[in-house]
Amino acid sequence: MILKQKRFGYPDMITMPFKTSPFYSIIFIIKYIADALIPVFSIFITANFINSAMAAYNKKAGISSVYIPVALLTAIMIYNTTIGTIMNFIECKRNIYFRKRLTPEILEKQAKLEYRHIENPDAADLIERVCPKFSDNIWNMYSQILNALNLVIYVLGILITLATQVWWVALGMIISLVPILYISQKAGKRMYDADRELSKVDRRMNYLSDIMKSRAAVEERSLYGYTGNLNNQYIKKFDFARKVKLKVESKNFIRGKMGGLVASVYTIIIMFALLIPVSKGDIDLGMFIGLMNGVFGLTMTNMISWSVAGIIGGVASKREYFKDLTEFMNLEEHGEAADLPDKNILFNKIEFKNVSFKYPGTDKLILDDISFTIESGRHYSLVGVNGAGKTTIIKLITGLYTNYGGEILIDGRSLRDFTQSEIKGLSSVVYQDFAKYYISLYDNIAIAGDDVDNAIELVGLSDAVKKLKDGVDTHLGKIYDNGVDLSGGEWQRVAMARSVVNNAPLKILDEPTAALDPVSESAVYKNFERISKNKTTIFISHRLGSTKLADIIFVLSDGKIIESGSHSELMTLENGIYAEMFDSQAEWYKINGEADINV
Repeated sequence: MILKQKRFGYPDMITMPFKTSPFYSIIFIIKYIADALIPVFSIFITANFINSAMAAYNKKAGISSVYIPVALLTAIMIYNTTIGTIMNFIECKRNIYFRKRLTPEILEKQAKLEYRHIENPDAADLIERVCPKFSDNIWNMYSQILNALNLVIYVLGILITLATQVWWVALGMIISLVPILYISQKAGKRMYDADRELSKVDRRMNYLSDIMKSRAAVEERSLYGYTGNLNNQYIKKFDFARKVKLKVESKNFIRGKMGGLVASVYTIIIMFALLIPVSKGDIDLGMFIGLMNGVFGLTMTNMISWSVAGIIGGVASKREYFKDLTEFMNLEEHGEAADLPDKNILFNKIEFKNVSFKYPGTDKLILDDISFTIESGRHYSLVGVNGAGKTTIIKLITGLYTNYGGEILIDGRSLRDFTQSEIKGLSSVVYQDFAKYYISLYDNIAIAGDDVDNAIELVGLSDAVKKLKDGVDTHLGKIYDNGVDLSGGEWQRVAMARSVVNNAPLKILDEPTAALDPVSESAVYKNFERISKNKTTIFISHRLGSTKLADIIFVLSDGKIIESGSHSELMTLENGIYAEMFDSQAEWYKINGEADINV
């Protein structure tokens, strides 16, 4: 595991890539050191070549004295010409390997996060900054360190060589670098601060972009013609982000150019300073030309003004990324979140005892001191208006939230004491916004359990499967050339089939049929009740045609259970809320003038 620790700092810019792959890390160190040393060696090789050529020209040495420096210069030229192509190939292999090693680790951490972090906007922004390009960021940090090492070796080589000739010139050059380093460090921090500020904007931009591009929204985009409006919102957010980044980058550009100007001026000073010992014969002409080539490489080609700024700024920026990574790694998690469900879990009774709950960061109680019991083998229905707390009860039963007051007991044992494997094995849920997986129909169902063929038959998908070219092996969704999309009702049956093959003793329907008409919905619930025989079921629905199937109905309002009992019992209550709701919906279930609420 690369992500074992909880705090990250500068040393991790080196240790994490080495932990990921010592092989690639060493290869790139060698390459960067070689790139740094070659310009320094070139000073002496160039000086030797010029001096040897002049000696040969003046008949003071034979032509053979030029062979070795020419051969060395040719070797450097071949290296500079070919190394880029070779390293591009190695970089592609390295990139694939790092993603293969690091992506599963960051995804595992995401999967283990407590559910409250997923619904928290600040945590969502943090995840957006840290996770999408995690492997790239880890390597980019290492690349920045290697760039820094490369520049340090290069600059030290030039300075040491310069100091052997004119020491005070080297000292002055060191002093000129100090403000550039300081400006660069500040620039990197400002840039990452801007990125942190814009992470919320980026997340919203990505959402708008998905809506405007996704196939799922294409019908409504065409029908309502809202693309222009969303596009304008996207442009406004993009323009805002552009202006913020432009402001930061403009300031950094100006400061970088000022640093480059200082370095360029000092290069001219160095050149004139070196002319004095050259004229006195203390430095030969070859060394002078070699030194000036090295110094010009540092300053006049903007290596000092931009490479130093980019490296120092990049390292400072990645240090800020490590702060975010540290914060992300310290988000609370369920250590057993990746465990598979326990397929042998059973229960006799689930008890809510004085349970209260409010969502993190809010003050409103969604559940207010409620108590009720769910017994094995019986059918229950949760009824109430939006916000009454129905889905929240399901989130607590399924262990998504644990910060509730009171107790939830499974056969007398606190739900908080259950392992994640046991909690996962306790229930299967078909949500209102159930997932549509663009994989084969068989795999869509088999991810939840075995006996797929029987589940297809039970939920009424057999006729639809017969019409598919490849049967259960047909890929669903239009991302495949031969992919097939299903109707809304067929997708809903696929989701229900997943619940059927799941061995969990508690089956929950959380309004997955909201898109169906009332009569069809009632039929679906009746069918689900039949195929869930001998299982415990909980139905949630705003529409009450299905509630007659329940043994017990809990009516919720403002986080409290205000009525409970069977359908017939609740219908006889004087001024009963349930009876009033049911009577007001009775007209929905009339077919040919006769009520069909007994479906």
